[in-house]
Amino acid sequence: MEPKHADVRRDAVATAALIVIRRALVEGVPVTREGLVEAASITLGASQDDASQELDAVAQGFGVSALE
Repeated sequence: MEPKHADVRRDAVATAALIVIRRALVEGVPVTREGLVEAASITLGASQDDASQELDAVAQGFGVSALE
């Protein structure tokens, strides 16, 4: 069974968040919205504007208000 589009997008956003957390813990890189958008852009294969919108949509789906 092929995963749903929403599941794939959610997983890509989760992957981006884990990348940012790992870089913060291991490399001491500060956690910023810009860093999260950049990572999400890569994992989603999307523009930074689209990645930012997707981040907010996924966050809101988990009951977290917009990340801005």
